[in-house]
Amino acid sequence: MSELGSIEALAAADTHDLRRRVLRGGRADAQVDWDGDEQVDTMHLGVVVDGSVIAVSTWLVSDRRDDGRPRSVQLRGMATEPSLAGTGLGRRLLDAGIVRATESGAELVWANARIGALGFYEQAGFVPVGSVFEIPDVGLAHQRVEYPTSASST
Repeated sequence: MSELGSIEALAAADTHDLRRRVLRGGRADAQVDWDGDEQVDTMHLGVVVDGSVIAVSTWLVSDRRDDGRPRSVQLRGMATEPSLAGTGLGRRLLDAGIVRATESGAELVWANARIGALGFYEQAGFVPVGSVFEIPDVGLAHQRVEYPTSASST
């Protein structure tokens, strides 16, 4: 069985529709153009089928070493077309982003995970860290999760 769609680099604007519909409840007034989206080293990945974006993720360098390589990369805004949830698209994006972060030298990949998605992240090797908190614009409980990359041992 072939995988659905291809993983492609996207522009920030290509993430907005799914961010709005999936992460912000379809609210027309929702802010979906986020700080860091347009930074030169921010990476937006998506699964694309026949020109349609069906899953998205954003990867921001959150800390740098003195040599300019990323020390940590934050995953933000991962969303999948609701009718395709649970089909493995999110895991494909997660794995692809981790590979890219590791290849760039990142020692750590982290995210603020929705509590309802903790199991997804834990199955992928992320570890919950700290206390549960709420993000004001989102209104849902989250917990930081971390994934040490193979670059962390170099």
